[in-house]
This record gives sequence, structure tokens and C-alpha cells, in this order.
Amino acid sequence: MQHLSTAHQAPGMQYDFWHNIVETSFTHCDGIAPDRSRFYAEIDIARCGDSELTLLSSDPVRYDRKERHIRQRDEETFFISAMLEGGGFFRQNDRSVRHDAGTVLIYDGSRPYHYDYPSRYRTALLRVPRRMIEARMLGVCDLGGTLLEAHRPQAALIRNLITNLIDTARETDVPEQFLSPTLDLISGAVGQGAPRTEVAGRNDTLNRIKRFMIAHMAEEDLSVADISEAQNISVRSLGRVFAAEGTTPMSWLRDRRLAEAHAMLSEGRARSVTEAAYACGFRDLSYFGRAFKKAYGKTPRQVSTLCH
Repeated sequence: MQHLSTAHQAPGMQYDFWHNIVETSFTHCDGIAPDRSRFYAEIDIARCGDSELTLLSSDPVRYDRKERHIRQRDEETFFISAMLEGGGFFRQNDRSVRHDAGTVLIYDGSRPYHYDYPSRYRTALLRVPRRMIEARMLGVCDLGGTLLEAHRPQAALIRNLITNLIDTARETDVPEQFLSPTLDLISGAVGQGAPRTEVAGRNDTLNRIKRFMIAHMAEEDLSVADISEAQNISVRSLGRVFAAEGTTPMSWLRDRRLAEAHAMLSEGRARSVTEAAYACGFRDLSYFGRAFKKAYGKTPRQVSTLCH
């Protein structure tokens, strides 16, 4: 586990040092500290495959991630933040929440957000690739800014999972295989711990259709006409509900298939590349390999080898 602190930086240089850490470990953003002349923060960082565990303490600070930051460097990641001490205010999508001690916040690195913490705070975070969340939950485009309140047992479960992983990382490397059951538990807890419309998205029709498509993912010849008929919706209307998310039914299904195949391979749930491809509706292995590498920068075999 790596430990970084502003303690040994020269006065006046401490915040700049810290902001570089923030942009490396979190997202590209604007940062403002009320007192830049004497700024203290520290962080412990541990890698877990493509994910990252962090425990950080910081003096008061405010961060703004704007569209221009996303254009400069898109972050296909989600953050799950368990506040341990202190707190502040967070805004993403159309949600403004109070992220106090005991609460768990989920935010999306690929969308703008505003983060204002007016007093010293301490938090434990899990940063995970977006694809690992998409493989487990619907409505991830609308997930950012979801808060689990401190009195909910689901918040305590997630907080304990993250802090226990961090404690483990202090003693030894955390195997990537630990992440799969952890994310399964977190996804289940989030689904039960927040209002349904705040987790699954606001379009019940769209999510019903997506659930059907996921259930029939292994059927290679599943078509727009099949989906429309099964869901009692016209082809044109089906196109419209997906267009609202900036995609098409078949593009969404292809991306979901690839995300599930990646999850199966990276988490050791498939014994071979062929098994993962077939389970996700790909019978043409050459096409599967090309699409997978374009999406993830690695071949299916490379991802499977890394897991094993």
C-alpha cells in the first residue's frame, strides 16, 4: 500500500502537490482550498486489479468536474465513497446530497459533479471500472449521486466491505478475485438500500426491456423485431427509448454482451474465451475478439490470462 502526504511539502506548495494526487487517483477537475498556505491531506492507495482502494483525510476543499474536464480526459470509472469522519455536500445529475459520516455515496467519473467539503473529512473509497458496474446493474447512467443514508444497514455493509479490504491491503496484496463477490454484494445492497427510481433509472419501460435483453443475451440471433414483439412495443418506439440514452437497442446489447464477457473472463467465471463468448451471444469468435479488443484494449485471452 502506498502512502502519500502533504506533510513534507513546503508551505504554499502543499495543495498543488495534493491536487496532482487527486487528478492521478480520481478525476481531472478544478480544485479550491480555503487555505492554500497550510493545507494538509494524506492518502493510502492500494491496487486491486483494475480497481483501486483508497483511504484519505483532507482539510476543507471543493472540487468541480466540468464538461471541459471530461473532454480532456474521460474517466470510465465509478467511485463508492464511505464517509468515516466529517462530511460535506455533493451534486451530480439532478441530485444534491449531504455526504456525512456513515453515509455511502456513489458517483460517476464520466459525468460532471460538484464536491464541497467545508471541514476536515476522512473517507474510504473504492474506484472500479465502469464496465464492472454495468455488468451488475441497470441504469448506471443515472447512478451518479446515489446516497445510502447512515441508518440503512446496506450502508454499514458497504462501509465494512471497503474498510476491511483496505485493512487487508495493509498486510498483503488484495487478489483481484476478491472484487467480484464484493461488487456483487455492493450491487445488491445498493439495489435494496436506495429508492428504486434512484438506482434502476427513471424509465421503467426501458429497464424492463433491458432485463429481457439480458435474460436472452446468449441468443445470438436476438433481433430488434424479436425484442419489440416480446415487449409489446413497436420497433420505432423501441428505438426512441434507447435513443434517449444516446444509443440503439443492438448497440446497447452488444456493449452489454462485451461487458459481461469481460466480467466473466476477468473474474474467473469462465473457463475459456469460447465459453465466455458463447454465454454472451457471440458465435463468431473472430468478431468477438476484434470487438472485445476495440472496447478494452486487450484481447479476451490476455484478460483471461491476467486473471489466472
